[in-house]
Amino acid sequence: MRRKQRKKQKSSRILLWIAFAEAVIVLIGLMIILLPKEDEELDALLEQDVTIDYIEETEGDQLFVPRPDIDKQLLTINDYSRPGTKTDGINYIVIHYLGNPMTTAQQNHDYFESLKDLQNVSMSANYVIGMEGEIIQCVPDDEIAYASNSENHDSISIENCHRDATGKFTEETYQSLVHLTAYLTEKYGLGREDIIRHYDVTGKECPLYYVEHEDKWEEFKDDVMAFRAECEALAASKETDPEVDVLEAYLESMAEADSEE
Repeated sequence: MRRKQRKKQKSSRILLWIAFAEAVIVLIGLMIILLPKEDEELDALLEQDVTIDYIEETEGDQLFVPRPDIDKQLLTINDYSRPGTKTDGINYIVIHYLGNPMTTAQQNHDYFESLKDLQNVSMSANYVIGMEGEIIQCVPDDEIAYASNSENHDSISIENCHRDATGKFTEETYQSLVHLTAYLTEKYGLGREDIIRHYDVTGKECPLYYVEHEDKWEEFKDDVMAFRAECEALAASKETDPEVDVLEAYLESMAEADSEE
């Protein structure tokens, strides 16, 4: 009896080992089949050229105002000029002047960049417009810039260079400001009342010229909305004549209006 029991136990062990060996063989086979596929997918992912950047235009956007020539020189993310904090949306375009005559857009951009090392003040803007009309973007539209105090969280700030203490902008600066403001207000669905001065937020005399000359401030906002309307009207002409330059056509119309005054 004992011999028979021993034989049965031995046979059971043999069967278990055989089953275990078969399971191992099946598992190895599955790994051989699946692993190359996973490796191929991984290799494909590694070979992809992935670029993460701020999206300037939402796919499908059809703006009448053409995007101005913008030199994107984004500041390094830091606590003093570009915190990297997202806005709560864009409700205002805030206009500023730099208060330091004869400095260039590039010099002011570089100063904002240097604040990460100086660490003595928090200051920046989304855009700086130079005296020749050049536009430098320092902070993405959807990130907070340190420019407009309580409105930093829901606005885009535009700083402007100027030649003297009056704070009056050159014609080139003015034209670029009109164009950029028109573009941004259309892009974010804003109206004339959503174009404001730093002065309107805090009472600071900025931009100085447009605080001291309320009529010129109203005229600026009128020009922005007129430019938008002109671009919309010219869109139909561009459909029939692709060579139409919307900005050039608008500037010509402004020049004609000035000559009639």
